[in-house]
Amino acid sequence: MNPRLPHAARAVLDRIAGPVRAVADHSWPGTSATVLRLEDPAGHQMILKTNTATGCFTREHAALRDWAPRLGTAAPQLLDADEQGQVLLMTAVPGRPLATTALTRREEQLAYGRAGELLARLHHTAPPTPLPHFGRDRAAYLRPQLTSTTVSSPLTPRETRVTEQALAALEAMPPQQAIPSHLDYTSRNLLRTDSGTLTVIDFETSRREAAGRDFLRITQRTLHTRPDLRAAFYTGYGRQPNPAETELIRICTITDTAAITLTAARGHHDFAAEAHHLLTAAARTWPDPALGTATPHTTTLVPPPSPRAAAPAREETRP
Repeated sequence: MNPRLPHAARAVLDRIAGPVRAVADHSWPGTSATVLRLEDPAGHQMILKTNTATGCFTREHAALRDWAPRLGTAAPQLLDADEQGQVLLMTAVPGRPLATTALTRREEQLAYGRAGELLARLHHTAPPTPLPHFGRDRAAYLRPQLTSTTVSSPLTPRETRVTEQALAALEAMPPQQAIPSHLDYTSRNLLRTDSGTLTVIDFETSRREAAGRDFLRITQRTLHTRPDLRAAFYTGYGRQPNPAETELIRICTITDTAAITLTAARGHHDFAAEAHHLLTAAARTWPDPALGTATPHTTTLVPPPSPRAAAPAREETRP
């Protein structure tokens, strides 16, 4: 296998001493990013990532520049960047995605405990800053996605009604605190080595965000069905979500999955189906606490699609 290097990457590669070759392509079909594993003559490996979505590139560049150094070997480290070409060169971190690694139950619990520890480290890489209008601004971002779809809405009347109630609750939220957040913190973006070391990758959606939203995706995809992993995760994190964070998860579980259900239906049908399953379960028990929080639902969900079908949504088109 010898993937071709993108033309935009040459400005970065020209600044590297010695030739490199692409040895693997880790890109996901249908996304804006190209992700190649490079190797130099000495056998050292790096990751080259180009992204045609400016917002995704900007967020990942900022996270690698400002936050990843505080995480050390637990995250890729930025080696070089070309802003005009939207190219990032970073260290290659070892391991396989936690989502596709066969583990014993005890190994899973240890891995999710480490995942909680790592997320806490990320959240403390910079002090919190105020978000006085988070709820209002978030609702304004989501409403066009919920009303401007070109496909027939798959939402039931109850799901539509609950989504409107959740949007109203979002708009009425008090000021929030923004912290460094990954916002796609799932087992697909956590790499585990055979020795159990964990690293986090893929910072395209990262930014300062309201405390609590970084719990959302791992809650929806794993923690709601595995109380043991939920306990391990929050033990590793150092605490359970506080009441304000739990309320944010409760509301955004509805609003975010509704938006993904509608926007992903334009071409990412597996995404839309997964989100709709989550929305259906959460709407059924609304206004109870959200999936996977300290007061869990008893709803049984349809199993999510395969890891490839469950690629992360990007803020350019989906919440």
